[in-house]
Amino acid sequence: DTDPCIQPAAMVRGHPLWRWATRTLDAEVVLHEHLKTASFVDAVGRSSTVLKAVSPLLVAFTRVSHWIRGMDFPAGDGPQIVRNWNTSEEFLEGAEQAYRYALRTAWAAGPDGPELDVTSSNSFRQWIKEQKTLHDQDFAESNDFEMNSLLLLFQSVAGPKSLEALQEFQELPSLDREKLMAEIQQDFLHGSDLKLGLLAVAEVRHPPLKQLERRIDRLLLRSNFN
Repeated sequence: DTDPCIQPAAMVRGHPLWRWATRTLDAEVVLHEHLKTASFVDAVGRSSTVLKAVSPLLVAFTRVSHWIRGMDFPAGDGPQIVRNWNTSEEFLEGAEQAYRYALRTAWAAGPDGPELDVTSSNSFRQWIKEQKTLHDQDFAESNDFEMNSLLLLFQSVAGPKSLEALQEFQELPSLDREKLMAEIQQDFLHGSDLKLGLLAVAEVRHPPLKQLERRIDRLLLRSNFN
């Protein structure tokens, strides 16, 4: 049976942009990585039994972490706090919003476009600059863009050691609490970046021009796991 949160292989292969994308990409490798990563993301969310078992310790670590940083402790009970995790579908929805923001920022009117957030990485700023130059060369008469079609595919998820531990310990009888809590303690007290890699295959129109642009972009979304 296919997990309802995971985009099935048949749906990916049936997407209008899939055949075009596989002219450049290795279809089997890309599809395997997508399904494997989506399965991992959803496996973490399904570890409710494990999370419930260790939630008192997790909450204790969270309280210490927030106290050290001078932050208010987050609202909610223990299980609610430690189960705040997206499904693979929710991660893809968030990635789509981030991707649309990136394109709109790159193609905004004016020589510099909108002012970027101070936390924007240098690589993102450089990408914006390059995209603006290419856009001015090929679609100078355009004043907007429309996303005709978009296919987002997972490539990888990495970062916190506790995520790997939670995936490993799906069943409570096999739970090695000492190992799990050691990883969680490191993540909460010392910080850890969650890194989510994706491929975006898009078909875009640039009004009032009628020509279409098909493109493949690699996305790396990073966030502090705390």
